[in-house]
Amino acid sequence: MSKTAVAFATVAGVFLLSLILLLGLLSFGWLDINWPWENIIDEETVLGVDVEEGPAQISISPISLDCRARIEAVVPVVGTQKISLAGATISTDTIRMRAIGDVDTCVDASSVEIVERADGTFGVIIDASAIEFVRPRVDAIATMTSVTTDRGIVNQVVEALPWTNEDDELTPAAFAFAQSVIGGSSCMEAAYEQTRLALTDAYQKQMTEQGASPDDVDVIVSGIPDFYQNEVEQKLLGDFEFVEEPGTSCVVATP
Repeated sequence: MSKTAVAFATVAGVFLLSLILLLGLLSFGWLDINWPWENIIDEETVLGVDVEEGPAQISISPISLDCRARIEAVVPVVGTQKISLAGATISTDTIRMRAIGDVDTCVDASSVEIVERADGTFGVIIDASAIEFVRPRVDAIATMTSVTTDRGIVNQVVEALPWTNEDDELTPAAFAFAQSVIGGSSCMEAAYEQTRLALTDAYQKQMTEQGASPDDVDVIVSGIPDFYQNEVEQKLLGDFEFVEEPGTSCVVATP
């Protein structure tokens, strides 16, 4: 037998013996082999598993309300100017109008505090001083058709003279009084309620847009707004007497 044949027979014998030994170890469970393709299958399986994500984080941001008319007002007004002589009233001028106007409401977000509770709900605390009622005004064009005047006997005589003109101080004073009513407490209370509802809707919308329940946010106004911030003292209206007749209304403005 040649040397090459002997070497081949030796290698073959060693390989066969090693194979027999390996099969024996596998059969008795003393050896565990992971084939490469098994590892590939495991990796694909791991990559295919869906990881359950936690609940989305809910957040609330302070909201500012721009200054715009949210309340429309109608104020019936009667005003008088008396002319006296020796302590007695000798003539009275009277004006009546149905003043139409509105008032702006504003909310400053810098005075808003957001509190997140342990149960996941939110409290929105708004300082009452952040709510302002500004620019009460009378719509002169809408109001002028309702203005009527009754000049007293003295003014009627004076106006008949060729060198005199009608004294119209009473009319602008009546407009000023109507404006003070529109900016006064009764309309401001109606404006406040509308503003509070607008804020509540805005914060609930934030919750809804994030997939949360709108009932999980409470809007609380801390304190009471100054409902008298726009009222005008009677003495500033001159020597006229004005009365707010029954029928004043302060309603939510039409969007």
